[in-house]
Amino acid sequence: MSMISETDKISIRYYTNTYDTPEHYSHMFIEDFGRNVVPIYGSKSELITCKLDPDNKEIIKSLYEILPSYRQHFRTSFNEIILETIEYIAQHIVNRGFLVLELVKYKDVSEREFYKLETVYGKDIKIKREIITQIIPDDVAQELGKNKIEIPLEKCFVIEFPKSLGGKVKYLQFLKEFRELAMQSPMMNFLINPLQGQAGYNLTEHQRLHDLELWKITKTYNWHHREGGGEKYSGFYRIYRHLLFRKNKIKLRDHVVEELCKIVSTLSAKVLGQKAELKIDGLLTMDKVEEKIEQWKTGQLDPKTISDVL
Repeated sequence: MSMISETDKISIRYYTNTYDTPEHYSHMFIEDFGRNVVPIYGSKSELITCKLDPDNKEIIKSLYEILPSYRQHFRTSFNEIILETIEYIAQHIVNRGFLVLELVKYKDVSEREFYKLETVYGKDIKIKREIITQIIPDDVAQELGKNKIEIPLEKCFVIEFPKSLGGKVKYLQFLKEFRELAMQSPMMNFLINPLQGQAGYNLTEHQRLHDLELWKITKTYNWHHREGGGEKYSGFYRIYRHLLFRKNKIKLRDHVVEELCKIVSTLSAKVLGQKAELKIDGLLTMDKVEEKIEQWKTGQLDPKTISDVL
């Protein structure tokens, strides 16, 4: 970023020494749910076309700077900008249930004005009526002299976990219950397991029963637990869960695409000076996955073609 002389940024980006150690199972679930919702590289990504209607090179140039991504300085095409932004949003909303982006205006030393959508982080973020409150962790709050920052809602875009998958409240409750159950894993608590060493206690059997409970609770989203083989479940059921999980990832992706289209439309009209709509063609459709599921259930699917949808 060039030298900044002015900004209207309200939220703060901070670094803190206090962090929650992610619990192993839910961490894997969140990673799998938010990753690969769209193909960004390789042959599958080449089937996707992202464009503006009407085409506008100035707006495309601005979107390079505005839209958030984990690889902001390495994006080479408009397709990459859009696909990486979709993945960025998806990963945030499966991690926290929602994402708040503040539209920040910058002016550099040469008087050039530009914008960025910046993620609002916080120990907690409260969204009430017309105000978003960023709650700051204690160690940072001491340095700042305040523990919260208020941002007008109209300055932000808020994207929540999709209603098609139960909505934010239900999803966060699921994550809480899943983490609590996962933390009771006998393998993870080997050293403090009160049953360890008692006559007749079988750690392997305890873990097997615990795994079954984890599979039951994640049936809500049909997560496959990265299960690639083994004796716990049939090969048929494993692939079936993989296909159902992909269906849920498409619901997540479709919601993110819809929200991103709204953001691009709003930014182009109100900030960048000319109305433009984002169009994305070539994404894997729900119909294609449902067709594969039906073929799998009836034994008509060639296992070699499953990678087309996974």
